[in-house]
Amino acid sequence: MILVLASERDPGAAALVAGWAGARLLTPADLSLPGWELAAGPSSGTGPSVGRGIADGEPFTDDGVRWVVSLLAGVEAGDLAWIAEEHRTYVAGEMTAFLGHWLETIGERCLVAPSHASLAGPCLPTSVWAASAGLAMTDDEEPVTPVVVTVVGGEVFRVAGEGPTPSAELRRRLVRMAITRAAPLLTVVVDLGGGRALPRLHAVLPAPLARTAPVRAAIRTQVRRVVGTEVAS
Repeated sequence: MILVLASERDPGAAALVAGWAGARLLTPADLSLPGWELAAGPSSGTGPSVGRGIADGEPFTDDGVRWVVSLLAGVEAGDLAWIAEEHRTYVAGEMTAFLGHWLETIGERCLVAPSHASLAGPCLPTSVWAASAGLAMTDDEEPVTPVVVTVVGGEVFRVAGEGPTPSAELRRRLVRMAITRAAPLLTVVVDLGGGRALPRLHAVLPAPLARTAPVRAAIRTQVRRVVGTEVAS
């Protein structure tokens, strides 16, 4: 089973799971359903030996999870319409902390390992990302012509913004950046304006965007590739 962790407000997540055999969507709403149990740690004498959870309203066990794709940086108050408004911010924080711990128990079965700041991967200063790509950063005092691209494995796809198609050199640098930071799935905002030889890096989003069909197809292919490698080893 492949789990896609995402907000119900993310249309790309639902489209990613649709038609993907063996994939299920895990949203914050599932955390409000009974049936969650974390596996007992090595030093704990209580709790089940295998964790249990709910995805798409149906139960699963952790040992049945082949891979997790996270499109969610963290649970937000806006994801929790069924919770009393005055409690949503607190509950969102608690859910984010729980999911972070759960993803740690999943371990290497996450396509991108979570970090302290994002359930979807590393959350580094823009300067660190830029150095990994060999790109300059944007200047807050200059106008920006943003183009949003999602990196999936060795491919780069435009998902938003106007302007020229990202060059082969830019794609190569962004793929190298993703590989260097062990993030085979991430979304980047670059500045293609100003007539520069190389675009500037504006931001790396805390969670990837899967809003276009080519990106979603590439994610499925990437997961099949890594799952196949895992089986072969």
